Amino acid sequence: MIRTALWTAFLCATAGVQAQSFTGTAYALDSDRVLYQERHELTLEDGQPTVEQVRYVAPDGQLLAEKNMTYTELARPGYTLILNQPERTERVEPDRTGVNVISRKEGRLDWPDQTAVIDAGFHYFILDNFDALESGTALDFQFLTPSRLSWIALSIEPETPQGDQLVLQLRPQSRVLRWLVDPIELTYSRSQQRLLQYRGLTNLPNGDEGNFKARIVYQYPETAP
Repeated sequence: MIRTALWTAFLCATAGVQAQSFTGTAYALDSDRVLYQERHELTLEDGQPTVEQVRYVAPDGQLLAEKNMTYTELARPGYTLILNQPERTERVEPDRTGVNVISRKEGRLDWPDQTAVIDAGFHYFILDNFDALESGTALDFQFLTPSRLSWIALSIEPETPQGDQLVLQLRPQSRVLRWLVDPIELTYSRSQQRLLQYRGLTNLPNGDEGNFKARIVYQYPETAP
């Protein structure tokens, strides 16, 4: 009787928990040469992301980095990024009034007046505003750059939808920076609201050459929503 009651309680407690796995394969911008692969393990409770682990793996199987994220707020997750090449740890801890950062610089930033977005939270910011983007509305927000301990003002600008695809351009709000920085291009499925491809500067260091620039193609299991 006790065992049955405990098992029933366990099933009730875990009924709303779901695990998803998907990958992102990063290719060189000008060829089909594989640079690395992202291996995502996402946990959801009642359909909402709660935690996510991302492993960055080289073509030879070497682990380049590992990131563990906690989604207290979808657009502003906390995370720890452990880099193996070069060896370095980056930690971002948001709270009610701001965010604590440990990276190349260490300190604290208050939340900006404009909407604040952290790391992979940009994906959920996009999903939360998907209808507006589909209708052609551009969105402005502030994106955290931990290595510089600062916010950068960015805009998401939609192109005219083509079939099932919605292409978004991620650019600096500053006109000067727009001349200096290439945009990041994001391609989404309109029907499934999934990220299909990311093209541009990534958040993964490439030795002494800055961060990788890549075309990342995402693949999801057929059972994923």
